[in-house]
Amino acid sequence: MRKIGIKAISLVCTAALMLSMASCTKPDNRHSGGRRSGPGTKIEGGTPVPTLPVDPTITVSATPTPTPSAGTYGDYIPTSDALTYPDHVATYDEIHPYHAPGTVKGSAAQKLLSDVEMDILHHEIDSYADIVILFENPEKLGFSVNDVSWGEFTTIDEYDDEKAYYQQQLDSLYTIDYESLGSDDRLCYDLIVYDIEETIYGYSYTAFEYYEMTFNALTGPQCNILFDLEIFAFDTVKDAEDYIKLVKDIDRYFDLLCEYEESRAAYGFASSDNSYEEAAKSFDSLVEQKDDCFLYYSFEERLDNIKGLSSADKDRLIQENEKAMKEVMFPEFEECASRMRALEGSGGTDAGLCRYRGGDAYYAVINRHLSNKGVSVEESISALDNAIDATYAKLYQAALTGTGWDKEYEDHAYSKGSVEDNMDYLYSRIEEDFPAIPAHAYFLMEVPEAFEDYFSPAACMAYHLDTFNSNCIIVNNKSVGGDLGTTIAHEAYPGHMYQSIYTRSRTSHPYMYLAGSIGYKEGWATYVQEYSCKYFADNQTAGKLVGITDNLNTLISTKLDYGIHAENWSLKDCVDYLNDILLSQGAGDEDLCTEDDLADAYTMLIMDPGYYIKYGMGNVWTTQIMDNMHAKHPDKTDLEIHTAYLDSLTGTFEQIEANTDKLLS
Repeated sequence: MRKIGIKAISLVCTAALMLSMASCTKPDNRHSGGRRSGPGTKIEGGTPVPTLPVDPTITVSATPTPTPSAGTYGDYIPTSDALTYPDHVATYDEIHPYHAPGTVKGSAAQKLLSDVEMDILHHEIDSYADIVILFENPEKLGFSVNDVSWGEFTTIDEYDDEKAYYQQQLDSLYTIDYESLGSDDRLCYDLIVYDIEETIYGYSYTAFEYYEMTFNALTGPQCNILFDLEIFAFDTVKDAEDYIKLVKDIDRYFDLLCEYEESRAAYGFASSDNSYEEAAKSFDSLVEQKDDCFLYYSFEERLDNIKGLSSADKDRLIQENEKAMKEVMFPEFEECASRMRALEGSGGTDAGLCRYRGGDAYYAVINRHLSNKGVSVEESISALDNAIDATYAKLYQAALTGTGWDKEYEDHAYSKGSVEDNMDYLYSRIEEDFPAIPAHAYFLMEVPEAFEDYFSPAACMAYHLDTFNSNCIIVNNKSVGGDLGTTIAHEAYPGHMYQSIYTRSRTSHPYMYLAGSIGYKEGWATYVQEYSCKYFADNQTAGKLVGITDNLNTLISTKLDYGIHAENWSLKDCVDYLNDILLSQGAGDEDLCTEDDLADAYTMLIMDPGYYIKYGMGNVWTTQIMDNMHAKHPDKTDLEIHTAYLDSLTGTFEQIEANTDKLLS
C-alpha cells in the first residue's frame, strides 16, 4: 500500500473541523469552517466567539510546552525489526540534492518533460476507478480502461522496484536544460522534480508503510466510497455493467484494506481500541444504508441516460445492481466493522508519531507534503507560533479600532439562504477581487442522514478533470451551521471548485492539477474563506473578526497536531494548552476543557497525523505570500495579486512565491 508517493490525488476537499476556543464542549465529530473530514470539537452553529484578551501584548504561543516523555528520546513503542527505519530526520538537502544543469534543450527538452510527465501519470493512475473518475475522455491522454477494479496496492516487497522506477524518471529530468524551457514547462518541471525526490525518499524505508491508520473514522476510504460511486455516469449498457463489477470489487478492495490494518497491528503499529471502535462505527453507518441507500435510486436514474435501453435490460441491470449491493457490498462493510472490532485488544495506544522508531522522520515527510513547503517540523512550529501570536494581535487590534461590531459578531449567520443562493451570490461578488474562470457546471448533493456524524459540513468533489462541468458540492445539513455562506466560499467560489477550474484552465500539463499538493489547496481555501467574510458582513469589523477567529481556531488546532506528533503531548498536555489560552482570555473555571471533553478529538488527531497541517500551515504560508506581495507591490490590487498567485499554479510555496513576485514585477 503506497502511503508515500506522487499519487496524492485528492478528489474530495471538505470542511475542516476546528477546535473551539469559545468553550471546550464535548466533541461531536462535526465540523466548522471548510474542507475535508477530521477531528475536534465544535460549538453549535457558526463561528466560535472568543473573549478578547485583557492584555493586547499577550503571547499565546508562549504557553509552556509540555515536556516530552522518554519515548521521544528512544524508549519507543516496540515495532518489528523486519522493517527498515531511518536513523535520523533527513535534511532538505539530503532529499533534494543539487544536480548539475542538463544539456537537453528546446523542443527535445519539452518533449522529454512531457514524456516523463505522462509516464508517471500512467504509472500512478492505473485502475479503472481512478481513470473513469478522473477523466471524461481518458483516451485523449492515452489511458485505456481495461480491468474493472478499484486497483491494487504497492507492497513493501515492491519498494525497491518503485524507488528504482522513480530514480530513472528523475535521472531523465536532470538531463533537461531548465533555462531552455518555457514558463508553463518550468512550473511543471519544478513540481515533478520536487515530488519525485520526495517519493524516492519515501520508498527508502519500509516502516513508512505502517505509521498511519487507513480506516480512520473521518478521512478513511469508507467515508467517501458511496459518493465516489455516485459520480459514475452511464452512456452505454457496458458502463452500467462495469459499474456493477465495481460494486462487487469493493469486497476484494476492502479486504485488502483490512489486511493492511491487520498487518499494521502485527508489525507493532496497532491503533488504540477506541480508534478501531470508531472505524467500526463508521462502517456501521454504511450498513444502515442497506435497505434505503441513495445509490439504488441514482442507479435507476443514470440508466435513463442510455439511449435505446430496452425495458428488459433496464430491469436486469436494476436487479443485478441491487443484488451486488445487498449481497456483496453491504456484507463487506459488515465484515470490515467486525474485523476492526477484532483488532481491539491488540495492545495499541493513542500515541503520537514521535513515540515510534523513525516516526519523527515520517512526520517530517508528512509535514513537507501537507504544508506544501520544504521546511522542517521545527521551522514549521516556529512559524506557527509566530502566526498564532500575530493573529491574536490582529484580532485584538481589529476589535479596538472598529465600532458597533459586538452584536453582529456574537449573533452573525453569514449566509444568503440556500446553498444555491450562496453559490449565485458569491459568484457575482468575487469578480471584483478574483480572475474569471471558464464556463462550467456543478450539481448539489446532500449527505444522507446516516452519514451526518461521519462527514464534514460540506465538500467539493471535482472529477472528470479534463472538463469543467463535473463539479459536485456536498452539504451536511446537520453540521453546516449558520455560516453557510463562508463554508460555500471555502468549497466553491472562490475556494476549492473555483481554484480547481482556474488551475486546469491555465496549464497544458495535467500533472499540475492531478498531483497538486493538498496544502496548496487548503491554504487557498482557508485564505479565501476568511477573505469572503467581507461579502456577507454588514459591519466590516465584525466580518473581519469572524474571519480572524476562524483562522485562529485552525492555527491552534494545528498546534495540537504538532504537539502530539512532534513533541509527545498527552491528552492532558493538550487540555492544559487549550485551558491556558482560555484563561488568558478571561474564561472562568466553568468554561475550561476537561480530558473527557477532548478525548474523542485527541483520538482523531492520533488517527490522522498531520490532519491540521494542510489547513493551518497551508493558511500560514498562503497568507504570508499575500502579505509579502502587498508589501513588495503596494500599487497592485487584490485582483492583480490573486491572479499572479493563481497563475503560479500548484508548486511548492517557495516556487509559488518566487513566481508570483516575478509575475507582479
